[in-house]
Amino acid sequence: MNAPMTLDALLPTRLFDGETWREDVAVLIADGAVLDVIPASQRPSHAAATPLPGLLAPGFVDVQVNGGGGALLNETPTPEAVATIARAHRRFGTTGLLPTVITDRPEVTRAAVEAVRAAIAAGTPGVLGVHVEGPFLNPARKGVHDPAFMRAPDADDLALLTGPGLGAVLVTLAPERVPDAAIARLAEAGVR
Repeated sequence: MNAPMTLDALLPTRLFDGETWREDVAVLIADGAVLDVIPASQRPSHAAATPLPGLLAPGFVDVQVNGGGGALLNETPTPEAVATIARAHRRFGTTGLLPTVITDRPEVTRAAVEAVRAAIAAGTPGVLGVHVEGPFLNPARKGVHDPAFMRAPDADDLALLTGPGLGAVLVTLAPERVPDAAIARLAEAGVR
C-alpha cells in the first residue's frame, strides 16, 4: 500500500506566475512538485500551510553563464568550478543554467564540456547542460573571441557535443563557417 501523499500549501504575500501578479493564493505542492495555484480560501484543510512573506516567483534560467563565485569556466574547467558557478547564481534566483565556455584552445573546450558532464552526473543543482560559444565562429565578427582559436568543428568536436550525459546543449556558431553535414549532425542529436 502506498503512503498517503503529503500536501503542502505555500502562502506567499504576492506571487508572479510568469504572466500575472497574484495575491491571496495558495501554491499546492506534493512530492516536491507544484500541483496547482488556487485561491488561499480554497486551500485544503489537510495541507500544511507555510506563510511566505514577500514575493514568490519562478526561478530564472540563464543560458549563458561564463562564471560566478570567483570561478570562470574557461579558466577552471572542473566540476568543482561548475558547482561554484551554479551556487553563486542560485543566490540571485537563477535555478537553472548552462555553464558557458567561449572560444579557446580545443583542450579547454573539451575539459569544460567534460566538467559539465561530470557536474550533471553528480547531480549538481541547477546545471541543465552546456553552452559552447565558439570556437566555430567567423573571425570577421569575432567580438571578444580570440580569432587564433576559431576553426570548423572536427569529428572529435562533434562526438563531444553529441555524446550522452550533457543535458541541454547549445552551440553558438557561424553557419557560413561550419559544414552543412556538421550542422545536420548537431541538429539530429538535439543540439540547439
